[in-house]
Amino acid sequence: MIDPICFIHDQFLPLSQANVPVSDLGLQRGYGVFDFFRVKGNSALFLDAHLDRFYHSAEYMHLPIPLERAQLKEKIQELINRNRFSDSGVRMTLTGGASPDGYQPGIPHFMMVQQAIVPPPDRISDAPYVLMCYEHQRQLPMVKSTDYLMAVWLQPRVREAGAQDVLYTSQGWIRECPRSNIFLVTASGTLVTPASHMLKGITRANILQAAQTIMPVEERDLHIDELATAREVFVSSTTKRIIPVTKIDQSFTATYNSESYCTRLFELLRSAEPW
Repeated sequence: MIDPICFIHDQFLPLSQANVPVSDLGLQRGYGVFDFFRVKGNSALFLDAHLDRFYHSAEYMHLPIPLERAQLKEKIQELINRNRFSDSGVRMTLTGGASPDGYQPGIPHFMMVQQAIVPPPDRISDAPYVLMCYEHQRQLPMVKSTDYLMAVWLQPRVREAGAQDVLYTSQGWIRECPRSNIFLVTASGTLVTPASHMLKGITRANILQAAQTIMPVEERDLHIDELATAREVFVSSTTKRIIPVTKIDQSFTATYNSESYCTRLFELLRSAEPW
């Protein structure tokens, strides 16, 4: 098995040799941020948008990134060139660092790991995709943090429900899925996605931009009762592009075809990628 090269402690190392201290707040308290972007060949997809979000998350969490933006882009390109994957993803992680008292952040540890991934399909999925609603509001939702406690804890329940993922709701308001944003197409053909209390994904932004060419778009609070009259629901993320949702509890069911808005948006999104 190939041991990919990673970047950690300001040096490139085989992944098998990478380590962080056991006193790191990322391990002790789950305190850290990350971001993830796709790579095709030697080109990173929407890198500037991902870096914007990564630097914003780090600043909000009071974690200084040890590299200036231009330096980081150079290290990213060197990592990509060293590993030479055809289709891959790079995860940048910034932890709270080794803490002297197990509570106060130390000097953050920054690392980048590149791994081979299966690229998104060229055609939108036609497989059933079921969501299970769960009452939960993520802490600091505007930050892409390493805290996935609730999402991981819910996995047995998601499987028991025959679902593929969980949809977080809070006091009746739709928020997000743990790793994706959610969109709804109303009966009148308007695309709606939650405006707040969730992480604004890079793919989400690209969809909103593309959608304006074919339909009305709204970013606003979205109530769970609106699922009953929705024409379409879909989720989006870096690794998924767009996946149509076929069922949400007893609130929503749908089927899709080549004329569905989500199918058209999938093609627009795919054409926006630079390869």
